[in-house]
Amino acid sequence: MQLGKKIRDLRCRRGLTVQQLAAASGLSKGFISQVENDRTSPSLATLKDLARALDTSAAYLVLEDEQAPYVVRENQRPRIHVNGSPSRVEVLSAPPRRNLELLLAELPPGGSAGNEPRYPHGEECVVCLEGRVAVTCGGHQLLLEAGDSCHYDGRAPHTIVNTGSATARVLIAITPAAFEPVVSARKPAPAIASDAVGVGTAG
Repeated sequence: MQLGKKIRDLRCRRGLTVQQLAAASGLSKGFISQVENDRTSPSLATLKDLARALDTSAAYLVLEDEQAPYVVRENQRPRIHVNGSPSRVEVLSAPPRRNLELLLAELPPGGSAGNEPRYPHGEECVVCLEGRVAVTCGGHQLLLEAGDSCHYDGRAPHTIVNTGSATARVLIAITPAAFEPVVSARKPAPAIASDAVGVGTAG
C-alpha cells in the first residue's frame, strides 16, 4: 500500500476528516490532500506530526505491507518492569509499535495493572485466562473469571485488580498501541458480588 493511501485509510478508520487531521497535526488541509493522493512526500518531521495525529508511529506508516509475519518466541518476550513489582507484563506483539499491542499480565493476589488515557481514541479488550480479576473502567466495575472477557473505551481511566487468592493471568489487546503500565502490589480488593459480572451501561 502506498503511503498516501495508508494515511487516508487510517484517517478514515479514526473517523477524522481531512480538516480535523490538519488541525490535529498542525499541517494544512491542502498539504494533507496532496500527501494522501501521492502528489508530494512528507519530510520525516511532517511524517511524525501525521503519525502523532493519527495515534500511530512513523515506523508503521512507512512499513511495507508485504512484511513477513513477526514471531515472538515465548522465552524472548519483552517484559515491562515496574519498580520491582511482583506483577509481570510481557509484550506479545511485534516491535516497533503498530496499531495493535498485545500484552500478557500475571498479577499476584492484590496486584493490579492500569493505564492512564493518553490518546483521544483507543479501545481495549481484556480476557481473563486464569484466576479472578476486577476491572474498573470509568464509573463501572465488573468481575471477570477464567474465560470471561470485556471490551471498553480505552480513553477512560481503568485498572485491573486480582481479587482472588492465586495468581491471575490476563490477556490485554490495545489499539492504538499505547500501554504505559501502572502496576502495583497491594492488599486484595474487597470481593465483588457475582452479579457484578458484565459491563455497566452509562447512564
